Amino acid sequence: MKKIGIISILTLVGFFGLAQNTVNMNQWLVAGPEKINMPVFSSIEDVDGNTFKESDLLKKYQVALAGTFPKANDAIALGRSTFNWKVTDIPSDSVLFPNIEKNNLILLTSYINVDRWTKGTINFTVNGLFEFFVDDELVKTKSTSELKSTKIDVILNTGKHKIIVKLISVENNVKINSVFEIGNVFTECNLSVTTDPKHALTINDVLEGQRVSSASISPSGKYALIDYSEIVTGSGKSKRYSVIYDLAAKKNVMVLRNKSIDNVSWLPRTDKISYSTEFEGKTEIFLYDFINGQEKLIAKDIKDISYFVWSPTEDYLIYSVHIAGEKPGDLKRVYEVDDRLPYFRDRSYLYKIETKSGNTSQLTAGNQSTYLNDIRFDGAKILFSSSKIDYKEVPFSKETLFELDMKTGQLDTLWTEKLYGGGPSYSPDGKKLLIQGGPESFGKLGVKVSEGRIPNSYDGQLYIYDLATKNVEAITKDFDPSVESAYWSNSGEIYLSVTDRDYGNLYRYDGKTKKFSKININVDVLGRIDYSYNQPLAIYNGTSINTPNKLFLIDLKKGTNTLLSFPDEERYSLIDFGKTEDWNFVNKSGTTIYGRIYYPNNYDPSKKYPVIVNYYGGTSPIERSFGGRYPLHTWAANGYIVYVLQPSGSTGFGQDFSALHVNGWGFDAIDDIIDGTKKFLAEHTTADASNVGCIGASYGGYTTMLLQTRTDIFKTAISHAGISSITSYWGEGYWGYSYNTGAAKFSYPWNRQDIFVRNSPIYNADKFQNSILLLHGTDDTNVPVGESLQYYAALKLLGKDVEMVLVDGQNHHILDYKKRIQWHYTITSWFDKKLKDQPQQWEDMYPEKNF
Repeated sequence: MKKIGIISILTLVGFFGLAQNTVNMNQWLVAGPEKINMPVFSSIEDVDGNTFKESDLLKKYQVALAGTFPKANDAIALGRSTFNWKVTDIPSDSVLFPNIEKNNLILLTSYINVDRWTKGTINFTVNGLFEFFVDDELVKTKSTSELKSTKIDVILNTGKHKIIVKLISVENNVKINSVFEIGNVFTECNLSVTTDPKHALTINDVLEGQRVSSASISPSGKYALIDYSEIVTGSGKSKRYSVIYDLAAKKNVMVLRNKSIDNVSWLPRTDKISYSTEFEGKTEIFLYDFINGQEKLIAKDIKDISYFVWSPTEDYLIYSVHIAGEKPGDLKRVYEVDDRLPYFRDRSYLYKIETKSGNTSQLTAGNQSTYLNDIRFDGAKILFSSSKIDYKEVPFSKETLFELDMKTGQLDTLWTEKLYGGGPSYSPDGKKLLIQGGPESFGKLGVKVSEGRIPNSYDGQLYIYDLATKNVEAITKDFDPSVESAYWSNSGEIYLSVTDRDYGNLYRYDGKTKKFSKININVDVLGRIDYSYNQPLAIYNGTSINTPNKLFLIDLKKGTNTLLSFPDEERYSLIDFGKTEDWNFVNKSGTTIYGRIYYPNNYDPSKKYPVIVNYYGGTSPIERSFGGRYPLHTWAANGYIVYVLQPSGSTGFGQDFSALHVNGWGFDAIDDIIDGTKKFLAEHTTADASNVGCIGASYGGYTTMLLQTRTDIFKTAISHAGISSITSYWGEGYWGYSYNTGAAKFSYPWNRQDIFVRNSPIYNADKFQNSILLLHGTDDTNVPVGESLQYYAALKLLGKDVEMVLVDGQNHHILDYKKRIQWHYTITSWFDKKLKDQPQQWEDMYPEKNF
């Protein structure tokens, strides 16, 4: 419920001229009056010669209303009294309180709803002092007592906007009049005034408020460690804190708000926590028994630590030290392809700390970085790995896995120079390894694709490796979901977090029956999950298509889920969502392509709506998660039907489907999007086939650029961080050539010009149709900004309809709070301009200039 741009205040004349439409703002929520006393000694001059005036009460008396959405009968505390917001009709020039003393505080709240981006003027008249807020931003202060009309020029985005007036009486009555004048070019705007705070989702709802950022469960299953973060309304500044929560008593045991504490985590086997602090550039590690209130210093004076992990026996911990590489001079010799990465020459080594004595010893050295993979249940051995570049074979790096005896120092090599190593961890008895990798981690053992297809290395698989026999079992070969993480429980069961089509689900693997069973969870997309060592319990967070992040406790034996935390529940109880539904089609190969639809709020099946088509086209689906890079509900709330599809090549649908991503640049995914959109438009009569736009980012941005050279069904398109030349991305992007070891396996600019040239958008720019907006962060290291720059140059020279907006200082994702909001409205204003014939917001944000 935020505006974009500047609100200007004019006391005498509005900048819109004579309004074509006016709406009386008669409906208000009222709280008060409450007498506000002047401070003692207010008549005495301060050191600057000023006395405290009645008008100072406005700014000195603060009411915490930011981020709240008052509604009828809600309680609010003012001074020593508690009031309930009361719905009040205030006709023009009426007296609100006929008998009232001076210096009484009154709060007014109302909501303005507009169905398009709009400029207008609020004429507010009152015989009192007031502060006027629009969407929590103070836009006008009146510090004089005369009855006088004040003009407040406002810019409102589509949706509902909160108006709050903090008023202090100066006479024995309060007279109020308020009228909204709609600007001349916005007379078709449907504007209404209400006291109901229910509203459609906005970008501010997505970004602001309190969230569960992570959570873990204690070994006994009795407590949860919950990390919260909060984005402050309007500023984008963040707060964070942690709590220890008693799961049985359902209350906090303690709250940790010390900013200097970091890396708070449970010990492996006992209900104690450890954390680190920084002192004079060095790290100290502490153990804290919160039940007995005892803290112990484990280690101090550690330089350059990046992480630490406790042994299951809790008698030592392993930490990693990150050593920055040498800084080159003005001229730098590049030794390897990855030497373009600023951290390539850095190295990491492993150290051990004895918890009783605090003695420290270095475990690894040499010219290669080493990374801890796991510590055995008895602490006797650890797994660690290293990798090195090898240009002879794809994927151009080889991993070596080691097992180190912590007592004798004996080092065993479990495998040497493996092409697809994967992430190994010990089984509960230490006799086997659970290895997460790709289909080819062990040659053809885990591969299940049709003849002629190359498996997608990003399709997550699981293997069990017997340390004694060296035998390997591919347990997910016939399991279609893609494995994201796995946990081998103390009871012997393996739990898998997976991408399952566009869901994030939880499964259990039974090693005896060799079968997978799906576990019911209360979210569409599973986030992080943490398991209790001693009990069949876990806690997880996640989101759903209409629901933001929630935290749950799950009993893995009983299958019950219990809500633990939903910090923004009150805020989201006031948000209306449009209807969503699944919609799938069968493509030209006879394969079902899955998708879903987001309908506008208050969808009317008798009307026509413009359409936005969203996809990724890369190697993962667009999940049903809430928020994300593109909060799809916000587009639907703006009056669009949004169609999301998962074209060929996505993981989560089985290896044969994901294999279509390999060397698939410009092939199956493009055809699916065109075919699916045509079928969608034919089947949905409320979708306006003459006003269809498409949007994608990264690989999806590449897809968008190419789509506009292959079809004319998209009246406009938006590409964020798109790839216009596969060759330049391959050679220049930080991970371009390494990503293509999976996405374009065995293919290079010199042997597959059909991919690198003929399927690159820039070499097809002369075939471009309709229009496009190119968005890119100037500091993008994944897909360099030159990818958009060169496509923009080509389309400009060809006289095509193209615009480009660069987001200064942002990388592949737009993360800065204010820039993210501006970026969001850049997207919606472009679609409004092209698909609704409403160019005003775009022109306001990006006015024409003659250079």
